[in-house]
Amino acid sequence: MKKRLLIYGAGGLGREVMSLLLALPEWSVEGFVDDGVAPGQVVVPGLVVKGGLEFLNAYPEPIDVVLGIGDPRSKAALVRRIVNQHVRYPVIIHPAAILQNRPAIQCGAGCIITAGCILTTDIILGDHVLLNLNVTVGHDTALGHYTSVMPGVNISGRVTIGTSAYIGSGANLRNSVVIGEGSVVGMGAVVLRDVPAGITVAGVPAKPLVR
Repeated sequence: MKKRLLIYGAGGLGREVMSLLLALPEWSVEGFVDDGVAPGQVVVPGLVVKGGLEFLNAYPEPIDVVLGIGDPRSKAALVRRIVNQHVRYPVIIHPAAILQNRPAIQCGAGCIITAGCILTTDIILGDHVLLNLNVTVGHDTALGHYTSVMPGVNISGRVTIGTSAYIGSGANLRNSVVIGEGSVVGMGAVVLRDVPAGITVAGVPAKPLVR
């Protein structure tokens, strides 16, 4: 019997999550949840927006929910507002992702690992971590809750990434660097040194942006 699932977020990432789930026959997507889209609006053929946060918090029975939201802080704020004890957050892994030593890779609630990702060994992913297309993660690496890693990122071994960090497409993180909580690594950046909490870095090598 297929497991019923709702996707929170009816934008581009939400639709990409839906397309990922097409490769996992155990799931049946019931529709989308989104506070900025009118209930009943069609997102993809056959799937509509059921409602927003109020709808989900009033859902009367157990339901699995995946967050199709890229912004880490928005994810964290949303989870705090979902108070319905019926809501569960499954781990979603595309069959084309490679987890080389699966018993040595910890995935928190609501993690999404998309097609083309390669994870080696002794890796910890916190709750609601997103690894977008073709991300590589090396040994002894830890990613904090709500972190989003965009397509084509290379994370070397012994890297530590704090809660709610955002790693832009094509970035490269050197061995043993620490990315602080809430930091942003820009697209294509090469990170050779630790990034303090709350800082945005960009460039080759990556340096803090001056406002």
